[in-house]
Amino acid sequence: MKRKKRRLASGMVKVILTCMLIPYLVLSATLLATYRIWNEEQLGNTLRESLESAGAIAMDNLYAAIEASREVSYDGVIRKSYETWLADGDENAMYREVTAYLNRTFKYARTVSHTFLLYVHPMSREYYTYSNAAGGTYAEVEAFKTGSAGILRQIASGLDTRTAFAQMGDHLYVVRNLVLSNYDPFAVLILEVNKDRLFECMDKVIWNQYSITCLEGQILRAAPSPDPDQETIMQEKAKTFLASEEACKLHPTEGRSQMYYDQKQALSVLSQKVNGQIFSYVLCLDRSSMVSGQSALLGVCITMLLTLIPLLTATFHFFYRNISRPVGALMRGSEKIRKGEYGVRLEPFDKNEEMGQLIDTFNHMSGSLEESFNRIYVEEIAQRDATLKALQSQINPHFLNNTLEIINWKARLAGNDEVSEMISALSVMMNASMNRNNEMLIPLSEELSYVDAYLYIIRQRFGSRFSFTREADEALLDVKVPPLIIQPVVENAVEHGGNASGVITGGLRIFAAGMDICIEVRNNGELTEEDQEKIRSLLDTRNVSDLQHLSRTSIGIRNVNLRLHLIYGEESGLTIRQEAGQTICLMKICR
Repeated sequence: MKRKKRRLASGMVKVILTCMLIPYLVLSATLLATYRIWNEEQLGNTLRESLESAGAIAMDNLYAAIEASREVSYDGVIRKSYETWLADGDENAMYREVTAYLNRTFKYARTVSHTFLLYVHPMSREYYTYSNAAGGTYAEVEAFKTGSAGILRQIASGLDTRTAFAQMGDHLYVVRNLVLSNYDPFAVLILEVNKDRLFECMDKVIWNQYSITCLEGQILRAAPSPDPDQETIMQEKAKTFLASEEACKLHPTEGRSQMYYDQKQALSVLSQKVNGQIFSYVLCLDRSSMVSGQSALLGVCITMLLTLIPLLTATFHFFYRNISRPVGALMRGSEKIRKGEYGVRLEPFDKNEEMGQLIDTFNHMSGSLEESFNRIYVEEIAQRDATLKALQSQINPHFLNNTLEIINWKARLAGNDEVSEMISALSVMMNASMNRNNEMLIPLSEELSYVDAYLYIIRQRFGSRFSFTREADEALLDVKVPPLIIQPVVENAVEHGGNASGVITGGLRIFAAGMDICIEVRNNGELTEEDQEKIRSLLDTRNVSDLQHLSRTSIGIRNVNLRLHLIYGEESGLTIRQEAGQTICLMKICR
């Protein structure tokens, strides 16, 4: 009795329901419950402690910058120097004293990169200093003078005796007015702080993947990221949060911080008020790092792995018998066919209906392919090779006769040097026509050597009445092309070119158009209606059996066009048109 084949789909469903679905559901529920409890109690506390600690450091750095500006105001050095200048008008003395004080105070600061002093009464000299230790440069000083100085003066005009942080592009400044004893401002002190030094503590928060510092809702600093695409995504996530309702609910008091944590979005925010201004730190967390290495979750994973071992064994055995083994046989059979072993047959498969039918179809296909190859494909290849060889063997013989006449004529009238040159050129042409190595493709540079040899001979024949240019893209010289596809077209241009005075001009241009190669041959001949009709007949590739009826002057173009069609397909070939008093033949090779 014939054994009934089982369906692959029904067997897979039975195995999955029995060995995978029930254990997976139980273990998944346990895993989710354990993760939720652990995440809420442990991750939240650890993250809060780390973020608040970093926030305290950042706040201390901000207050330290404010305190540095206050010290300048309180110690009175700059004020006394200014009052002395009002009395004696000696600006040089004031410049030396103030500059020495700024250098002494801020030249080696770690967080203040640039210090600027802008007097209410404009001075003839600029008062500034910069700290190399904090990343200060003279180029930034010059940029400040022409860019931010005027705007910061306006900001300072509304501060009275208060201190404020001001963001200008990528720069963060501490702005403070210096006042006289009657509280009239006489100068503006501007400290540019190094944002990376102030807020680098945020980059070290546990599980932090990317941190963004904002001042009053505007991005002040974004930590560098090796992945620009990921950096853009995280900045958009930060901007979305800052515009959300959750961000509006954060209202920290002076010197205090408030924290927000979104476990689902892996996002944490710390907002703090410093000197009456809100600084927000948005941290995008690495979710994978947050859950790695925890014993509770690891224990659940190990338990699930041990439980799934029988399932994996049964699933592997089932797939191996019903899918892997027959597919491997199909692959080995396909490889044999690829190597030319047509007619390969595989053993019938009765484990399941689908794979059995697939193998039966393969055996039938393999037998049909063997029959088709032996009966049709071999004949077509043989016919194609014979046609190509017949086409390539045909060369216009009257050219050789003309060449011999020229050589004889030159031999009578000139010395042996010119004769030698012409014989060399003729030798090149004869070697090309004989194609002793039976090469189907040759480098384009070699093909051009045949053209150069032909043109040399023609120049000897016509003298000053012949002018022909050649231009070829050097990047194409190593491309392989069929032999003798350019010289016959150039010869045709010479034979049919020329004006009423017998002057022949033309040119050859070879260039790339995308993946295609274009070969353009032009001459100064005129095409009549009869010529154009004849060209259409010559370039008609529907009948290749009438080559023996063509004239010698026409067979070259017909030969080239047919070979291009056979080798490269219907998109390749020749087109001839009349344009601006010239006949242009365009040869297109579609690679």
